[in-house]
Amino acid sequence: LMLTSAINFKEIEYAGFRSLPAEQQLEFDGIVLRFNSGYTKRANSASILLPQKDEYSNLVQQCEQLYQAKDLPCIFRLPSFAQNQQLDNYLAKNGYQYTDHSLVLYRSLQGATFINKNLSSKQPLEWLQSYCRISQTDINHQQPQVARLNRINDKLFLAVLSANDQELACGLSVISNKYCGIFNVVTKKTARNKGIGSKLLNGMLCQAVINGATEAYIQVVSDNIPAINLYKKLGYQYAYEYHYRVKTHR
Repeated sequence: LMLTSAINFKEIEYAGFRSLPAEQQLEFDGIVLRFNSGYTKRANSASILLPQKDEYSNLVQQCEQLYQAKDLPCIFRLPSFAQNQQLDNYLAKNGYQYTDHSLVLYRSLQGATFINKNLSSKQPLEWLQSYCRISQTDINHQQPQVARLNRINDKLFLAVLSANDQELACGLSVISNKYCGIFNVVTKKTARNKGIGSKLLNGMLCQAVINGATEAYIQVVSDNIPAINLYKKLGYQYAYEYHYRVKTHR
């Protein structure tokens, strides 16, 4: 087993930012601010990647002004490796609610073999239609996602797993700087607990190895126990965690 101390957390963060690019990204003092017309928290938050020293009020004010200027709520994303407990406390005291505690899991792909499943690879709009059918979500709410997928410059694989002409599961992976990130994994309700997710991920990781990825990570909400168990079975292990602080409107 790989020791988490050997994993480069910041490299994983930057691979993640590149894999699902926001419309705009700014950076100062170890803080990465992303703006994406309000579509998804991750692409519209300030990720704090370095330990921040006192003077939290200036930092928070600066971020608030930048998000206000774009008519967006100010959201902070706090990865555990940056050790910003005091900033977290400061945000809590100043009306920022704790939400979406998530884990980042990691595995090395070197020397790994996966069972290659015949996954179909789709174009962004086609894949999004499959994603909406499988997850039973309204495609009209997903339009910003098409623009976002089209912005990806790295190697993108939009995978769909079918059996007997039925689409059962899908996910997307991006290889950025030898890191394979897997996102938006969903299995059809009626096909759950039948090993379908495992088949999908095996196929996606097999594809990643063929395309030169040597490391893999996945982000998962911490209370999604079935997903975490699946990823652990596939050799992923805990790397770090993060949560958001969102200003509540009074």
